[in-house]
Formats: sequence, structure tokens, C-alpha cells
Amino acid sequence: MPEIIDLDKLAAARREAVAECPVVRFGGVDFTLPPEMPFAVIEAVGRLQVEDEDQRNSALAESMGDIAHALFGKDYRKFLDMGPSIPDITALLESVPAAYGMGAEVEEEPEPVKDLPR
Repeated sequence: MPEIIDLDKLAAARREAVAECPVVRFGGVDFTLPPEMPFAVIEAVGRLQVEDEDQRNSALAESMGDIAHALFGKDYRKFLDMGPSIPDITALLESVPAAYGMGAEVEEEPEPVKDLPR
């Protein structure tokens, strides 16, 4: 029998460990984000990591929409109908990594990787 990697079980354990989901307050309305940052957010940000400025600019609106959709899920339309501006979305994008515990400064230097036996 093949080994089964049960992502459902692993995700349930991670979600159980999350005390609270991040919340975005906009226009006096609280929007609860997913307990884990959706991979679609990372994928959309990755599309912006191109050197050609024209390509980056053309991908910007689509990527920002994809990120908002991934974060707000069923509340995406409600959020969009409230009229967020580009600076609002930019502030959201700048705040999301910290809300998910990413991008924090590393306090200790990681230990160097030792040579593996050959």
C-alpha cells in the first residue's frame, strides 16, 4: 500500500493550533481571513516578480484581484463593493505577511548546514 500524505489531517492540526484568524477592518466592517495564508496569494505575488516593467504593470491589477479574492473568499464581492482604493489594497498587501507571522526578523543566526556524508 502506498504511503498516504494526508493533507486534510495535517491542515486540521495546523488550524487547531491557530488561536485566531487575521481580521481586516474596512469601512467599519470586519472581514475574517483564512486561518492560513492561501497559496494563491504567494502565486499572485510571484507573477509580479518579473524584471520587465510593462509585464509587471499588466499583471498588477489581475494579481491584486487574485490576492483579494484568495483572502476574502465568499466576502470578496462585499469587500470590493465597499470601494477599496489602490492605496487600501497596497496597505493590505503590506500587512498580510505579518498577520500570518511571516517576514519577522530572525533574532538568531541559523546554524550552518554541516557537510552531508557522501
